[in-house]
Amino acid sequence: MFNFDVPRYEKVVNDAIALRPQIEQAVDEICKQGYKNLFFIGCGGTYAHSLPMKYWMETTSQKISVYSVIAAEFMLMGHKAFSKDSVCIFSTRSGNTKEIVAAAKFCKEAGARTLVYVSNDDTPVCEYADYKFFSFAEDDCLCEAIYTYTITLLARFLKNAGEFDGYDQFMEQYSQITPYLLQAKEQYEERCAAMAAHHKGTDYHMVIGSGMLWGEAYDYAMCILEEMQWIKTKSIHAAEFFHGTLELVEKDTSLILFYGEDETRPLMDRVLAFAKKITNEINIFDTKEVALPFTDPLYRKIVSPMVLYAITERLSCHLEKERNHPLTVRRYYRQMEY
Repeated sequence: MFNFDVPRYEKVVNDAIALRPQIEQAVDEICKQGYKNLFFIGCGGTYAHSLPMKYWMETTSQKISVYSVIAAEFMLMGHKAFSKDSVCIFSTRSGNTKEIVAAAKFCKEAGARTLVYVSNDDTPVCEYADYKFFSFAEDDCLCEAIYTYTITLLARFLKNAGEFDGYDQFMEQYSQITPYLLQAKEQYEERCAAMAAHHKGTDYHMVIGSGMLWGEAYDYAMCILEEMQWIKTKSIHAAEFFHGTLELVEKDTSLILFYGEDETRPLMDRVLAFAKKITNEINIFDTKEVALPFTDPLYRKIVSPMVLYAITERLSCHLEKERNHPLTVRRYYRQMEY
């Protein structure tokens, strides 16, 4: 694969998987103590990656209340469901994102328990972590580490609530996922290379997702195409596509469709059926095409956002090359005060 370090990737994913005993111990302690609800608190990509987890819980659990909030807004608005009995879940690569550090400090000082995944240890956010989970990751593989942390975390909460009988089987099969993710990347390599070459000059994309993949559509549009490539992009929920955005589709409009394996696939089918009548520029990323080590379709649903991120990384890598625009270059983000 082009510009891809396989041993590095294997280490990042496997090190995150190896956090399982620490995560289980933390969740077991919290469940023994008792808690009221779970709060995912993030910004940008970390907020986006929490949305699939919230969807999973809302379609699975009758006992656990889960909220997903944007850190800066949460700090200003407060939240009627937040209390000292809340469990606050954070993820951060740098460990020094201002909004995340401030929110973690606020939650800890309010008496709530804080769980933090960080890929740069001994950073400011660590001071406010009741439970810290550290493993190294960088932007191109950060999502796999974050999802491994949050999936393990929520699966354990579900097990302890009596709502995940297949927990042990799922986690055992999940521990084998790394080579399957690599195979998925290889599977999409050529089409992503061709897509990047074809769209290197395209100045506007629509990225469409739903269900477990709505968060990934939101993330890929904003954090990759806009932030890292400076391409005008709109993320659109498939259920909302027909309430405005469809009017902007023309024969050469680029639509990028994220297909997952949850209850909302029919929403994506509706978008695709319409799009085929109008535009010639449709690209589909479908996790159902990817082989995975799971014996239960539910397990595939759970990991679908991570699989989607793994394969779209190949497009990001080739766009960087074709557009001669490094994914690490920023004009404003962390370059100035704002």
